[in-house]
Amino acid sequence: PTGHWRVTDASGKSIVIEIIKNGEIHIYDNTVGVLTNSPGFDWHLTNLNNYVNLHTGGNKGFMLGDQKVFPAGAGSGFLGLPGDVTPPSRFIRAAFYANNTPPLKGNTEGINQAFHILNNFDIPIGISFNNKNDIPKDLPSATQWTTAINLNEHKFYYKTMNNQNIRMIDLNKIDFSKVKYQVMPLDKNNKQEIEELIIK
Repeated sequence: PTGHWRVTDASGKSIVIEIIKNGEIHIYDNTVGVLTNSPGFDWHLTNLNNYVNLHTGGNKGFMLGDQKVFPAGAGSGFLGLPGDVTPPSRFIRAAFYANNTPPLKGNTEGINQAFHILNNFDIPIGISFNNKNDIPKDLPSATQWTTAINLNEHKFYYKTMNNQNIRMIDLNKIDFSKVKYQVMPLDKNNKQEIEELIIK
């Protein structure tokens, strides 16, 4: 299988490193700032050309014979955006969402926007299997965690399939010269906790 890595610096510049065919290394400028699995990154960039019709906003109505044709709601400029969970479709969605949202000021606004975009790529448990009885209990093929990183403030954010609350690790508070490599569970337990609001 092809190995894919995305490397980004604090300025936002990004490259993709791919290792294919038993060790052949390819390095690309990541001009759209997103990455998914196979096929290769250059294939995904070429595939973007199949969606040249997509744009933000809406489309204008027009007459088709004697029939008025018009958008059924906001966002019709993205009609045709693929919605399935295959890597090519996820790449198209990620590229268009990430590159068509306004820049936001402030860490909280930016992180919230990042997770709003990333929510579009959650793969629910079970849909990758033809037979529901084949779903493994220990490592289901689903989105098990989602991360976002603030490279300027050195903060790492994540949420998991078992806890949708966004959690943060402040890397500035870690003395990497003293802290040894360690593995920690992402969740304290595997139960989603839902807070009940009491209305009085």
